Amino acid sequence: MTQTDRLLKIHLLLPLIWMVVIFIFSQQPASISSGQSSVFVEQLHHIVPSIDQQLLTFIIRKSAHIFAYFILGILSFNALLRAELRKLPFDRPTMSSITICALYAASDEFHQLFISGRSGEVRDIIIDSIAASIGIVLIGYIYKHSKAAR
Repeated sequence: MTQTDRLLKIHLLLPLIWMVVIFIFSQQPASISSGQSSVFVEQLHHIVPSIDQQLLTFIIRKSAHIFAYFILGILSFNALLRAELRKLPFDRPTMSSITICALYAASDEFHQLFISGRSGEVRDIIIDSIAASIGIVLIGYIYKHSKAAR
């Protein structure tokens, strides 16, 4: 196995590993998930006491979605780009990555329907898909312009 083959396998594994991380967080019952976000909410409330705690909770929880799927978008695009680099046009990894991330977001929300105290939200699928798309477009832009600079 060549060095290039080993690197490709690593790049293909990274989004899968990140999906497992997202799954593990989604698997937590609401009581555990709420406890984790409340730590951040309390800290922020000390810094900005004028902001309502419910609003801070909402912001923290949605920020976690944004971060997780932004990273998933970048990792997915990178994996598909490297796998398809010589075979497909530049836009194929972009659309494929967006599709994969949106489908994973939908499956993640469906999965949460079966977790104690959790719910599946269409709003979260939209937030996740937009966050992944921003990560994908950003890394695509960086790749395209760094390649043009060479």
